Amino acid sequence: MTTQAKTSPPALVAVFWLYVGVPLVWGIWETMLKATALFQ
Repeated sequence: MTTQAKTSPPALVAVFWLYVGVPLVWGIWETMLKATALFQ
């Protein structure tokens, strides 16, 4: 029995990285802005 790994299309991988990455970057950015306000 031979198993073969299926690969995802690169465009689909990029879309899912954007789906996860954009809110993550936005959350980190907002946290940094609020943290700088605390230390001023």
